[in-house]
Amino acid sequence: MLKNAKAERLYQEIRVAYNDAEVKTDIELRTELLQCAQALVRDENYLAVATKVHGVASRANRRHLAAPIAAMVTLSNQTAKTSEYYWGVAATAILGGLMIH
Repeated sequence: MLKNAKAERLYQEIRVAYNDAEVKTDIELRTELLQCAQALVRDENYLAVATKVHGVASRANRRHLAAPIAAMVTLSNQTAKTSEYYWGVAATAILGGLMIH
């Protein structure tokens, strides 16, 4: 079990997607999901990992546009708000630093 409850939930969501029958046919996708899960186990920043997971899921959805993988659509939806929040915080930090000077 991971220290952060949100990280644990994301880990379980990645696990479900990783074990999906359709995902098993895409080695590159499985590798990326595994790397994200390992990052959570290493206790890397939850927001950064969730944002990366969202990117992985979004790219998979674009690659499989004709026949989307349901597990990846779900994973993308589950991580969308966290990703938006992360990028909002990053933009605020960058722009805030520029306005001070």
